[in-house]
Amino acid sequence: MKIAIMSPWNDCCGVSAHAELIGKEWMNQGHEIVVFAPTDERVGGRIPVETEDERFVYRNWEMFRYGAKVEDESDLDLYFDPSPVVNENYDLFVIEKPCLTPLGKLLKIFDVIKRKATTIAVMHEGRVPKNINFYKFDWDVITLFDERYKKLLADALPADKTYIVPYPCHPIVEGNMLEARSKLDLSQDENTKIILAYGIRLKNLREVLPIFKELRKTYDVVLLMLASYEESVGAAKDIAREYEFTMFRKEAPPISRLYTYFHASNAILIHKGPADYLPTSSTVHLCLGSMRPILCPDNNFVEVLNGEIMKYSNLDELRENLVDVFDGRNVQSVLSNARKYVIKNSASNVANTLMRLAQSAK
Repeated sequence: MKIAIMSPWNDCCGVSAHAELIGKEWMNQGHEIVVFAPTDERVGGRIPVETEDERFVYRNWEMFRYGAKVEDESDLDLYFDPSPVVNENYDLFVIEKPCLTPLGKLLKIFDVIKRKATTIAVMHEGRVPKNINFYKFDWDVITLFDERYKKLLADALPADKTYIVPYPCHPIVEGNMLEARSKLDLSQDENTKIILAYGIRLKNLREVLPIFKELRKTYDVVLLMLASYEESVGAAKDIAREYEFTMFRKEAPPISRLYTYFHASNAILIHKGPADYLPTSSTVHLCLGSMRPILCPDNNFVEVLNGEIMKYSNLDELRENLVDVFDGRNVQSVLSNARKYVIKNSASNVANTLMRLAQSAK
């Protein structure tokens, strides 16, 4: 089967991660894919991963992250070249987070898409879309990540076409810590505890730095910051100048190298505040397969997770979690739960579920 995916691709964002996880799984299963990806993002700009696009990627539209909040994105005149979508042949058309796209312009060729393909809309939208164009599409299948989204979007979506399909996890990839550190030119001392700060706006780290400064009295701890977004780069450089126990790498690595960073670390810190919309932590789902403990604030990004990560409600609990990681307490049970979660919500299982839904909708 040939599958078209309209989505961010090779970008540092959760929508791109979802598309890549299921798209590459379909390729592993012998399917052919074609990707219609954005040239850029209106307002903030793309944060591309440091890799070249594959031969099957077209960049033919402009992304607008806040498309669900406007009544009609047509007024923005977002760039859209419909020719690849019209000219390519495919059996299944999957769109990720529809309100990111130039919906008004896509609507003009939607009948062409429907004549040749079953259509699936993967909803990442964490608020009820205001965009009038969103409600003009007749998708064959619509998927939501969990019951929270079903409750939120109950009045916005047709119940007979809507299904819960969880966000996919990156497959489990085991890695040796010292080998990974060697590849990245990091400390080879097993007593050096490296905490990777990843997937956040790094300026948020300032509130946790006193905890690390205190722990330095007992442990040789290093806070390694990884980012390429300019706002985070500036914040990380300032922090690195002020605090001797911090390091900064300006990178947006592809997933294979990102996993080397995970494996080099004793734990992954995702210190991100709550959202004013309904979120899912794509970062956690991407990291879980590394079999490294993940530390996160206990908020709506991770409220569906229970025991697979180490949550904290305040800085004292963060300190306790870090000490548990350094001393090897409670970590194995967390990683055991993480392993079960990754297997249950694997990219393979999610890709297979989407395929079954598409076939049943024919």
